[in-house]
Amino acid sequence: MTREAIIANSLLMRSCLRKLCAVAVGVILAAAASAAGAQLYPAKPIRLIVPYSTGSATDSLARLIADKLSVSLGQAVVVENQPSANGIPASAAVARAAPDGYTLIMIAANHVVNPSLYRVPFDPVKDFKPIVRVAFAPFVLTVHPSLPVTTLKELIAYAKAHPGEINYASPGNGSPAHLATESLKTETGINLTHIPYKSAAQAMTDVVAGHVPVMTVVASAAIPQIKAGHLRALGVTTPVRLPQLPDVPTIDEAGVKGFEMISWIGVAGPAELPSEVVSKLSGEITRIVQQPETAQRIGGLGLELSLMQSAQFAEYMSREEKRWAEIVRRSGARID
Repeated sequence: MTREAIIANSLLMRSCLRKLCAVAVGVILAAAASAAGAQLYPAKPIRLIVPYSTGSATDSLARLIADKLSVSLGQAVVVENQPSANGIPASAAVARAAPDGYTLIMIAANHVVNPSLYRVPFDPVKDFKPIVRVAFAPFVLTVHPSLPVTTLKELIAYAKAHPGEINYASPGNGSPAHLATESLKTETGINLTHIPYKSAAQAMTDVVAGHVPVMTVVASAAIPQIKAGHLRALGVTTPVRLPQLPDVPTIDEAGVKGFEMISWIGVAGPAELPSEVVSKLSGEITRIVQQPETAQRIGGLGLELSLMQSAQFAEYMSREEKRWAEIVRRSGARID
């Protein structure tokens, strides 16, 4: 080999080595940046969207978590209520948000019910990254004390004697409370007239005032009104009685065998949320809600702590979408 060829080969090898070094350094820097980014998250306040009204069970749980998460993360977690159209606009906005962990949403069963009743601009499962399911919300079938019934059997008999004359309230079309009552109608053959409201608070106000005599109410809102004598409880929608209402039978015990209806509540973000952000948030939220004082406060809201991590939560949501679609189909529920 000539001296010129040797020099040329040497120069080529040096060039290749420089390029390989540059690539290696780039990979190392990128990995370091990713790790640093994960360690630095969150570097600014986090928005936690609640697509329901202030004072709802979802809102109360969101505020409890946000307060404690702000402390543990060292950044403010700001709750924003966006109650409109059964949560669809708020959910659509979060689905379109940057998947950086700074826009999150509290979702409930409505989230997977909506596609069975409305045209929604998102897929409730594929367009979101479930972070952690936190709790579930039982419901209580309630009546105003002016209605002359004290048990579910008496309500069924009274409704059959007055078909279509008894109104029932709900927080809105497609809400779990709406579908729970529609399912009860299907199972018992009674005819109640649906009066949908824009929020649970508005519906509750009219029921407590006696303007609408029947409502299936999330337990967190029902329990104070029941204890104050403003509402009468006929049954709970869970398989077992609630500790807060030990004298109120389950609807199954009251005569509608196999009846069960709950809503769940969890935290989610946009679909492409990085795994390290999901892991950090789910870990912190899980740790927070398992603290005895926090768990007690969750129980005080009428909720049952029921944790489910991201992958399991995603599978659960997929099953729930199918289950609620069947409930809608069987009940004949529709947009009034």
